[in-house]
Parts: sequence; structure tokens; C-alpha cells
Amino acid sequence: SNCTILSTMRSVINPAYRAARTAAARTRCPSSSSSFLPTSSAAASRVASSNNSNNSVVDFRRFKSSLPLPEDDHEITESSTTSEPRIDNNTAPDVSDFTSDPLKAGTPSPWAVFDAWGAGEGIIDPLSDNEEAMLSPEMVRIPIDDEDDGANLPNESDILAVYDKLLKRKSSVHFGYPYNLMYNHEELYEFMKYSINNLGDPFITSNYGVHSRQFECSVIDFFAKLWKMESDSYWGYVTTCGTEGNLHGILLARECHPDGILYSSRETHYSIFKAARYYRMDAKAIPTLPMGEIDYDALAAEISKNKDRPVIINVNIGTTVKGAVDNLDRILRILKTLDIPRERYHIHCDGALFAMMMPFVDWAPEVSFRKPIDSIAVSGHKMLGCPMPCGIALTRKEHVKKVEQRIDYLNSVDTTIMGSRNGQAALYLWYSLRKKGIAGIKRDVVHCMETAQYLRDKITEAGLTCRLNDLSSTVVLERPMDDKVIKRWQLACEEDIAHVVVMPNVTKPKIDKFVEELVECKNTFGRMQPKREDSPLKKLECSSWGGLAVAPVAATFHEDY
Repeated sequence: SNCTILSTMRSVINPAYRAARTAAARTRCPSSSSSFLPTSSAAASRVASSNNSNNSVVDFRRFKSSLPLPEDDHEITESSTTSEPRIDNNTAPDVSDFTSDPLKAGTPSPWAVFDAWGAGEGIIDPLSDNEEAMLSPEMVRIPIDDEDDGANLPNESDILAVYDKLLKRKSSVHFGYPYNLMYNHEELYEFMKYSINNLGDPFITSNYGVHSRQFECSVIDFFAKLWKMESDSYWGYVTTCGTEGNLHGILLARECHPDGILYSSRETHYSIFKAARYYRMDAKAIPTLPMGEIDYDALAAEISKNKDRPVIINVNIGTTVKGAVDNLDRILRILKTLDIPRERYHIHCDGALFAMMMPFVDWAPEVSFRKPIDSIAVSGHKMLGCPMPCGIALTRKEHVKKVEQRIDYLNSVDTTIMGSRNGQAALYLWYSLRKKGIAGIKRDVVHCMETAQYLRDKITEAGLTCRLNDLSSTVVLERPMDDKVIKRWQLACEEDIAHVVVMPNVTKPKIDKFVEELVECKNTFGRMQPKREDSPLKKLECSSWGGLAVAPVAATFHEDY
């Protein structure tokens, strides 16, 4: 009964909850050739020497990087093997047909539960049955009338203690989504008592005085310098997420070119085509190459067919599922070859995760405003780490003038998608950038890139199909046959493939445990077969990826494929 559960939980949770509160109060500080290996033993011959980085001892209380202390190479085990429900974690249905390709218009990116505490430590045990019951709809419901006084409900502190444990558990096995869960913002907790609202334009102060505009402008200045914008030539703001940045960038493109056509790859994040639908823009979903980049020849052909209309292009700096980076220089060459003048095209860059990483990758292609791009959007909570979703939108100053409107009520101007804007997010981003610094961000990026290579090699050695793009920390693999594994590790899936996004909280001991469970899943349930001849898994065997890989399981396709 509810009373029995309540009594049991109060006796179990309260001491643990008090201990957790006490602890939280303390200061925490590829070659071009390709061959496919039919067995895992053959795949084991592939070794990435770059993974053997030096493990110098670093004080975890430092803020120069969000990485944990080096870990001993011990096996991670769990004291409890409580089973979790098997659910289908596949992606959402296709976006409505308004593009030149009715099959697909953008890649969905569902949310995942995340929390900072315990993210870089060992794997936390699942909740007990009693604890699970504490978070049931019946236990967390809000009484609404006099007859229901909630007397048989657990108190809020007990519920929150269990919820804290759930988030620690989910954070410790978080592999599938690009969120850096390693961060420490304890110094900012004091400011959560204030209603910090940056309503209106970040550069024009409104009458509302409880804001963080000075920090927001500092963040904008940082990214303007990172992406090489000249002083006084840029405008930007801190957004609620990468999607808002994309909505703003595409809005500016439409205002600059009302009759333009939006071109973007089929593997583009769904928010780009959402923007086209919101703004009633003509859009074309361009086919992609097997690695996930836009098909440049197909793009050129589509633009050539519509040279009487302006060109709006979304360039992906890391696609959602494969982490593929579109070649900006090649796209610019296409526009030059087709004699599209500068005033007739507009380029938005969806930076999401990797635009934050690329400037810190040695010898990576440059994506900056020294080239004829018009706007860029990046997520703040992904690489930097932040307890709330946020992002940055940056554009050329002359473009934002097309949407600017004076609002007397605010004593400011309306230039952003949202009216009221979370001033806490700007403060948290500023704090992360100041504490990490350039050297700290670079160290995080190097960790992600090298650890992604380690994961790719371990999965390949295990006899499973696996790929990694050059400019990416997103490891793409054949989808596990058991949905329990998918749910447990929070893997993002698309048809017959899944991926792991290696972030600073992903460590080698956790990878070893993950691969061990993949092998158990393969031995028990077998391997995923390609769903059709041109399925995502089938494309992983293409030689254009380069390097060695285990071939997918051979499959016989039905005639309707």
C-alpha cells in the first residue's frame, strides 16, 4: 500500500538524503582504403596509438577542465542487476512532406534525462521497487481539492531524494546524447534565488534591472572572437537551445531573401525543416553521402535548377546521428562555379555540438566569419556543460536590423525569438568559459576525440559494425538487438543503427563495461541485420568511410524494399 511504501521510504531515504545534502555542501571542486573483417579477431588487429595519452594527476577541484581524475583500469561492476523495462527507443516519425524528398526531412533528436552529480564516477545502481514507486504518477500527483488533502502521499523531501538518486543513475550510464555532464557550478547556487531575466535585446538594457546582460555580452564577445568576427560587426544572444538558434538564423535568412529556397541535407537536425515550415519557406532535403555529409553534386544540381531564386543553405557542423561535417569550402566553390553572387545567397551554420569543438581540433577546416557565412548557432549545454539547455546565436549585425522592432513596454528592442529570456543561462555560460579557459576547453575536446577512437576500436574488436567520422566524437554502431541495452545506456537510434556521443563524462572503464554488455547482447540475441538495401546500417560498410570495419550481417531483403 501507499502507506507501507511511505513508511519504508522515510526510514531508508532520510539518512541517505541527509548524507547527500552534507556531501553536496562541501567544496568540489583514416587511409582511403577499406577492408571488412568477418571476425572480431581480425578486427582486433586495428590499434589506435593515439589513445595512449599520458595520464598526469590533476586535482579534481580545478576548474580548467571538466574531466574527472584519471581512473584505475578496474572493471566496473554493479551490486544490483535489477531489470529495466524494454522499450522502443527509436526515433520519431518523418517530418511532414514539404521538401523535394518525401522520405525524410531532418533527423530527430529526442531528449535524455541528465544531471551533473556522479556523471564521471562509477555506474550507480538502479532504483529499488519501492523507490520506483515513489516517483509514480500516484505518488507525485498534486492534490487539487479539499477532499484530497494528500495525507497518504510521501513528503516532497523524500520524493526529491529518490529523484536525485534516479538522476545520478541516469547520468552514470548516459552515452547516447551530446551533453557534457561534468561540471561544477556550486558557486552560482546563490543566484538561483533571483529572477534573472534578460528580456529584450542583449545590447539594449530594458527597465527591468534584475538581468545578466553584462555576462551575456561577454559570452557573445567570446564567440565572436572564436569565430573571427571583426569588432562592431556582429550581433548575437544567448538562446534557450540550439534549436532556437537555428530558428533565429533561418528567420534572418528569410528576411534577407523572402523568395529564397532553403537547401539542407536529409541528415540535418529536424529544427531546420521545422523553421522552414514555421516560416512557410520552400525547402529541399538534399541526399547525403554514406558518411552523412551533404551530396555536393546533388546540391549543385538542385541550385542550378533554381538559379532564378536566391540560395539559402544550412551547413551542418556535425550532423545529429553521424556527426558529419559538411565541407563549407566545397559548398562555397559550388556557389562560385554556378555564378551565384554574394548578395544572392545566405549561409547559416548549424554548429550544435561540433562548432564548439572544431576550433580546438588541430588542422581542422576553418569555419568562421572570415568566410562568407551569415549566421551560426551552437548549443551551450553540450560541450561546455550546463544544468539548463542553452545556446548561442551569432550573426552579422546588418542582418538583425531586418527584424528589429522598438518595444516601449520594455524600453528595449525586440530582436530575439523569445521575449523573456533566461538570465541564469548567460551567467552559467560565462562562468564555464571563465573557469575552463581556452586550455581547459581544448583538453576536453582532445579527451572526447581520443576516447571516441578508443570506443570505435573496442567495438570493432568485439566483432560489431562501427564507424567514426574524422571530425567527430560520435561513434555509430549497429543497433543492439535488445532494447534493454538501448534504454539502459540511453542510446540514440535511427532504424538499424545507434550511436554514442563521447563527452567528457564518458570514460574508458565505462566504455569497457558498455562493450562487455554489447558482446553479451550479441551472444544472446544475435546481431542486427540491415533493414533494407540502403538502410543506415548498410551504409556503414561503404569504403568512403575509410579504415577497417566489421561487415554487417548479410540479409535477404523483401521485394517491397
